[in-house]
Amino acid sequence: MDKGEIMTVKEVLALVAEYLGDTALKDTTQLGGTETATDQQAEKLNLLLTCVNDVTQSLATMYFPLKYEEIITNSNEKVQFSTLTKPVLDILKIVDERGYDVDFSIFPTYFEAKNGKLRVIYTYTTYYSANFTDSVEIAVDKVSKRLFAIGVVSRYYLMSGMFSDADAWEVMFERAILMRNSPKSMKTVKKRRWI
Repeated sequence: MDKGEIMTVKEVLALVAEYLGDTALKDTTQLGGTETATDQQAEKLNLLLTCVNDVTQSLATMYFPLKYEEIITNSNEKVQFSTLTKPVLDILKIVDERGYDVDFSIFPTYFEAKNGKLRVIYTYTTYYSANFTDSVEIAVDKVSKRLFAIGVVSRYYLMSGMFSDADAWEVMFERAILMRNSPKSMKTVKKRRWI
């Protein structure tokens, strides 16, 4: 992960429970509390876990790509994506041992590049979280717990059929993303006072 605060699924869902006004859910053992979840709460938690995975994928593929680089040794000019450490979304750059850019061609399940020791820089999709203790794999320097939780609430309302609530939270989510993507050094001109 990049610099920033690493967050777990249960930390995000504890904040989601606050946003949903469901303090009983926050008290369940899955979210770090002491109460055993009822069947209804367990069902809700599983739906929220699905929402976490959905938002994670959306953030990583559409807004804040996750970058990874690794060194490989290519011996037959073809490298299967499945042999790389992370699930590849897009190859950004390939560099040889001397630091020179290498030409490459991308195919559905592999890429072709010259033989030798190569540094492959790519964006990737995340693996699905199966447990509440899993870390959420996102660009933590760009995505705060609050932003992430707002997205989860939006997806939860959408999947629960509460469309007007989903729309309201989606607007908040998109605004928060826009604020994170806007340049930090935007200058504003003060209003002048004319006499």
